[in-house]
Amino acid sequence: MKPPLRIAILECDTPLPQTDAKYHGYGGVFTVLLQAGADALGHPGLSSKEGLDITKFNVEHEELYPELDNIDAVLLTGSSMSAVFSYAVVRIVSMKSVKTH
Repeated sequence: MKPPLRIAILECDTPLPQTDAKYHGYGGVFTVLLQAGADALGHPGLSSKEGLDITKFNVEHEELYPELDNIDAVLLTGSSMSAVFSYAVVRIVSMKSVKTH
């Protein structure tokens, strides 16, 4: 069995109230989109039911980030406050440099 594609979603903002109520943050929005995309690919072993391991990190309100050894990809949501988005990018780059040095 092939290991799952491990995607970390860094939530850098909160969606509008109606969207937030339906999806519980941008992580929920992108989870639905990634699952639909996996289903549409029709690739064996990759679908909304198998082959995807999606975790969400609310970096707008918490200082929690994924361990780089535990993920294959990072999805950064947009931010109305560019400082939060910029901080998330700087944090990821600094985590990567710590891991590679």
